[in-house]
Amino acid sequence: MERGYQNVVFESDALQIVTALRNHSTDRSVLGPVVEDTKSLLTQITGEGFTHIRRTANGVAHRLARFALHIGGSLYWFEESPDFISDILYEDCNS
Repeated sequence: MERGYQNVVFESDALQIVTALRNHSTDRSVLGPVVEDTKSLLTQITGEGFTHIRRTANGVAHRLARFALHIGGSLYWFEESPDFISDILYEDCNS
């Protein structure tokens, strides 16, 4: 939001989360406040919002999450993807 992104599509292989975020009713579950805050933030972004993808097409997210377990700070990539995901990024885009 701070960078002015528009038409962003978030992808997740967690179907229950995607369903909760796309539901127009108020979420009254234990995680409802988090879901409702997230839905509120998503309204600031134009476009699809949140969509479900197959786990097999989510290799980049999995590899980035594993990488994040071993770093001590924050890293940002805006222009190019990191080398360690290039191969699986190609696979994800073509699956």
